[in-house]
Amino acid sequence: MFAEIGFTQVLILAAVLFTLYRVRKALPGSALHTWHDERRSPGTLARWYRILALELLELGLAGVFLLVGGAKLIGRPDMVALFRDIGVGQWFRYVTGTIEITGAALLIVPRLTGGSAVLLGAVMITATLIEFFVLHRPPIAALTCLSGHTFVAWARISKRSHLADSRREYRGRRVGLLWRASVLTPPTHESRPQ
Repeated sequence: MFAEIGFTQVLILAAVLFTLYRVRKALPGSALHTWHDERRSPGTLARWYRILALELLELGLAGVFLLVGGAKLIGRPDMVALFRDIGVGQWFRYVTGTIEITGAALLIVPRLTGGSAVLLGAVMITATLIEFFVLHRPPIAALTCLSGHTFVAWARISKRSHLADSRREYRGRRVGLLWRASVLTPPTHESRPQ
């Protein structure tokens, strides 16, 4: 993205990350929101650190993609030159920038991070293939982002399926217990006055 990463870019990224942290902390359903509202026991502290690390990774990826997608949309000269070298046209720069900014915005919302990570992972797969086969250079940045998105998608989507399975199992046990209770217990007929 940048020929040299300077102090200004580091400050901009730090400001974006701080803002994203404050937004994520204010959203309900976020572990950051829960962490700041409640104190946890030492036994669950390691679990909370893993959850917070996942959320901070999501915010870091969101910050990077906000900056990179914004650079594509505003037409930074290095981005224009990059897409000129790809040879598809500048419309592809606008589409990619829009997808990256949308995906970054969705990474901030806790319930949408899994789908957003899959979307941005697909963009990074495309970027890896383009860098490797079209631009003939090592796709280090694209593979780094792809590994981050893969981890976020795996952590969020597998957690949801695990929760859905446990909810189904609970409902199944509850229905089974209700059915057994109704079959095994004879109905009581109270005599009513006539």
